[in-house]
Amino acid sequence: MLLALFIEEDRRRLEMVLLVVLLLQYHNSIRDRHYLHRSAIVQPLQSPWMKLYTSGDDSSFLHMTGLNRQAFTELLEYIFDLEAIVQCRRRGRPRSLRPDGYLGLLLFYLGSMMTDKHLCLIFGITPSVCNRAINFMLRRIVRKLKTHPMARITFPNNQKMAEFAAMVQLREPLVNDIIGFMDGVSFSAQSTDERVEQNALYCGYDCDTTVNNVFAYGPDGKVFFAAINFPGSWADGTLTARFFHQMNSKMGDYKICVDQGFPRNGDALGKFVGPITKRAARRLHPIMRNYLLRISNVHTSLRQASEWGMRGLQGTFPRCKKRLPSNSASRRLVIEAIVLLHNFRTEFVGYNQIKTVFDPEYARIESLQGYDRIAQYYFRPGEYDTSDEDE
Repeated sequence: MLLALFIEEDRRRLEMVLLVVLLLQYHNSIRDRHYLHRSAIVQPLQSPWMKLYTSGDDSSFLHMTGLNRQAFTELLEYIFDLEAIVQCRRRGRPRSLRPDGYLGLLLFYLGSMMTDKHLCLIFGITPSVCNRAINFMLRRIVRKLKTHPMARITFPNNQKMAEFAAMVQLREPLVNDIIGFMDGVSFSAQSTDERVEQNALYCGYDCDTTVNNVFAYGPDGKVFFAAINFPGSWADGTLTARFFHQMNSKMGDYKICVDQGFPRNGDALGKFVGPITKRAARRLHPIMRNYLLRISNVHTSLRQASEWGMRGLQGTFPRCKKRLPSNSASRRLVIEAIVLLHNFRTEFVGYNQIKTVFDPEYARIESLQGYDRIAQYYFRPGEYDTSDEDE
């Protein structure tokens, strides 16, 4: 009797499950769902990308990919073992894209704010293939460029720091120990269902879900230190506490120019330098005031280099202006790929304002009238004299 009851109960549960499945199938069949189908896309060998890659002029290629043809070929050969690809025959269905197509797709993805469906029209692939190819290339290029001598993010050694300090001193003779310029930047991120993570990512200042990042640039224009993918609710000063000990152990007697968002007292005194505020200028001792104000003007000028670096990242790779994935690992891959490609591009292509300004040849145009556009923020000699202090 009990066995019969159990069997009857299981039968009813099975009927309920089947009924739910049928209702779901019926619901999916009547709602409008739109996809990009294979029939609406050209073949990959006839795609606009292949036209650009095989027949496009050098200027157009640089404008669309961010790399000239020589740099593109160099990166392609480093990322892929082309000889092994030619010799190895893949089983099953052939890949939709060739190695150059994979690299081109990644550069178009990072160098624009286009969605996957627009990239599919350019490369002649379906959305599923596009998504898999981008994820594959993000992992591959981060893994490969982390060890590339010209693209990797590595803190300079003593010899390199001395070289950086000499480059900065050539530009600003009053300082001889500054090796780089550091600033923070926030990138928008998608919301997540995890309440604790969502709360940490929300930035009250921006009223948005963001991730905070800190980059240090050398006078050669490349990033030599990066703290990325931290919660947007952490300010630059809070984030500095996470990496200051690591950076301080490598800097020695050298300094890094920062803005007022970073700590410059306590353990950071003499390590992080930057412009002083007007309130602090009034409190300076009269004997040292004019000299310290001149140094502050130098720091004001040098601090602009970090702004140029941020502009180089976001201008060349606008993907960081679009909302980054909610998944932390995927978001980190995107940011790392952008920074590594920025270093690679700076080395092989150029077009980096920091690298241009700190090049010795740049001294030839310093005499041009109005070249210094931040002169309005400089302290003037005698601006804060003893009478101002007494008042």
